[in-house]
Amino acid sequence: MSGPRVLIVDDEASLRDELSEYLASQGLQTLAVSDGAEALARLADDPAITVVLSDIRMPEFDGICLAMRLKGARTDADAIEVVLMTGHANLDLATQAVRAGVFDFLRKPMRLDDLVAVVRRAHVKALARREAQAIRAEEMRALRADYEALQARFSRVSGLAGLDTPPELSRILSHELRTPLMPIIGLYDVLGHGANVPAETLSDFLRDMQAAGERILTIADDLIEFLAPPGAADFTWRPASSSAILDRLSDLHAAQARTKGLELRIEPATDTVIETDADFLVTALGRLALNAINATPAGGAVSLSASAGDAPGVTFSVRDQGVGMSADQIALARKPFHQLDMSLTRRSGGLGLGLTLAERMSERLGGRLEIDSAPGKGTVVRIALPSKPAR
Repeated sequence: MSGPRVLIVDDEASLRDELSEYLASQGLQTLAVSDGAEALARLADDPAITVVLSDIRMPEFDGICLAMRLKGARTDADAIEVVLMTGHANLDLATQAVRAGVFDFLRKPMRLDDLVAVVRRAHVKALARREAQAIRAEEMRALRADYEALQARFSRVSGLAGLDTPPELSRILSHELRTPLMPIIGLYDVLGHGANVPAETLSDFLRDMQAAGERILTIADDLIEFLAPPGAADFTWRPASSSAILDRLSDLHAAQARTKGLELRIEPATDTVIETDADFLVTALGRLALNAINATPAGGAVSLSASAGDAPGVTFSVRDQGVGMSADQIALARKPFHQLDMSLTRRSGGLGLGLTLAERMSERLGGRLEIDSAPGKGTVVRIALPSKPAR
């Protein structure tokens, strides 16, 4: 940690000299000026200054004005703490000092060793603000670099694969990745400029950041799964009951349904045991559940069920109460990166990979995906699995 570099501001030359000499004897680097205007000029030329030790009462440009100017002009990247001194302390001055955001308020005459202790603490705080800002800035640079790398990789892979992608895809991909970054960057900008954020507002910011992070993770998971080569996953084949699968699915997505004002219910059925990879299956069904939650208007319900089929095995169903789809719309929805609404103002976001990935995952588990839908009648998507996969 570098030592304190202190700017002394006082219109009394003898006091400036005395303070400079004593602080220097205690190992502090000092500079001295006679008024606030000169202090601002010196601060602009010397970013290493971390503490301003200023008299309050000075002609034209006093210590309170100086503190307020610094508070409005400085961010955490070049943070400075202000310590004010006065021989005429009163409640009004103390109140103004607090409003100006000063680190401490000292009354003359003062013990010099107490002054040194205050200056050292102010230096530590300024340095901590600068270091925290540097860490935040580095995290934002890394986040932006990851975003750009993801876009570049996606562009390369989609070009090589010759995908039948819609012309709106680049715009939607950019929107889906940039939108969650807004609350993260927003809080960074607010805190980076030294704003005092009320606890309630900060709590709202943090909730938005959590939701943004989860949205980015969902997009990343979808892209990783889509770009993974066939057979990349290692399955753990074990007996699993259909009721246990549905319970896990319900637990994972109940909160999202409640947030939208929906009922997520499990239809009663006879329990069936199959051999499968339960984690992979729950992930596949989860994509269907999220689609159903997005499609169903508030006040509606999404139903989860499992039933035994004609052949040994089980069929899992996810039913929504959305607007439904025609045969042409179903064919379009099965294509990767295609959605019925490709506008940026659509009700639900995403890249249009949920159905594609659920179908691909069901096939890798040895099953098949079926869609039953009609305009005005909602949609049922089923994953039919054998009792044992062919291996």
